[in-house]
Amino acid sequence: MRPRLISRRRLLQGSLAATAAIPLLNAEWARGDESSAPKRFVVFYTPNGTLESSWMPRGSGNNYTLSPLLQPLEPFKAKLIPLRGVNMDVVVNSNIGSEHARGIGGLLTGRALLRGNFRSFNSNNAGWSSGISLDQHLANTLKPPTLFRTLELGVQVRDAEVRGRICYAGPDQPIPPREDPYDTFQQLFGAATPGPGGADAMDRLRAQRRTVFDILGEEIAAVRPRVGAEDRIKLDAHMQSIRDIEQRLAGGSGGVETAGCTGPALGERINLADDANMPAIGKLQMDMAAAALACDLTRIVTIQWSYAESEHLYPFLDLRGNHHAISHQWDTEGKAQYSKIHTWFAEQLAYLLGKLDSYTEGDRTLLDNTVVLWVTEIGESTQHALTNMPFLLAGSAGGVFRTGRFVDYLANGGRPRQHNDLLLTLANALGTNDTTFGDPNYCTGTLPDLT
Repeated sequence: MRPRLISRRRLLQGSLAATAAIPLLNAEWARGDESSAPKRFVVFYTPNGTLESSWMPRGSGNNYTLSPLLQPLEPFKAKLIPLRGVNMDVVVNSNIGSEHARGIGGLLTGRALLRGNFRSFNSNNAGWSSGISLDQHLANTLKPPTLFRTLELGVQVRDAEVRGRICYAGPDQPIPPREDPYDTFQQLFGAATPGPGGADAMDRLRAQRRTVFDILGEEIAAVRPRVGAEDRIKLDAHMQSIRDIEQRLAGGSGGVETAGCTGPALGERINLADDANMPAIGKLQMDMAAAALACDLTRIVTIQWSYAESEHLYPFLDLRGNHHAISHQWDTEGKAQYSKIHTWFAEQLAYLLGKLDSYTEGDRTLLDNTVVLWVTEIGESTQHALTNMPFLLAGSAGGVFRTGRFVDYLANGGRPRQHNDLLLTLANALGTNDTTFGDPNYCTGTLPDLT
């Protein structure tokens, strides 16, 4: 008998939704009414700008060399598009908020800040952004058939004012990121929501989760004979990935270091307030982001590291000063310390790209079917610049973007382009018919030389 077609949405609504859905398979039964893998959008935000001279690649087009700060991304060079000559003029001339606040507020909205009472650097008049962010606009417009319209993840963001928000449901409507990986795991893959009851409740949660994993294992075992060898490998790898995440959260063997842990939640809980735990927290969030995309639990993810004008400490990099202070230490030692932080963030992006690239989808990978946008709120850190922003794309959104090239809009006397046009280009690449995005006074059309 011909096996009944099972749509991805139906899989997500069934028992698999309690822990994890099967990643995209080649087999017809798993595709249902989708003829090709969907496109995904990921934002990767890091704070405090960059050192332009050490960030911008050398060369042009596909004949380019990654700069020192981008060296960790070398394995993915063929899937990158670093950009030069993109300005954020929409917030350059605003007198509301510091450059850091203006930058992060307009980063995904393409609009200036509203007036308010938030303190940002030497300014006390900053409010929230005056527009919707691209991620939320995509969700509203494309209406992806996923359990989660969008997934906002944070890594020690801490700031609850304008400096700590990149996502907006609309003007004056910030969306806070999920900063607790334990909560993230529970919402994405957990079997139940624990209520009051302390250790007994957590024991029940673990028992329920083990039961669901057993059910998932049985269903996968039943499915495996019906799919090809490539899909069997994918199923096994996905199951192991989810188990690895749960094991690390529960403090089992192979888990993260748990120095400074508190509370008996999901085993030995990482202290989320300890700066030394930033790498462990970030890795958990990135692993879950990749799994959620592969599961088709969501198609739109933002990952926010810290906050604009971040004063985060980096003891795991053997640095003593805070990030913002180091970014303005303009001597040789300060630039070396700042470069160390920026290189570390590039390493984190490389880790995420590697996770996405590990999922195969037909003749492409999950990374190929995604476009990742790496952004920060200012350009040259020593100048608080909002011009020539160090933006970078990774992945082709299913073949839309022509990757493996350095796109320099300032080459040969070229003129700067607006970041509103970059946001519009991304929106169109992902499936919208928009002709403008953000403030229309700063949006003239899609950027050339990207698609």
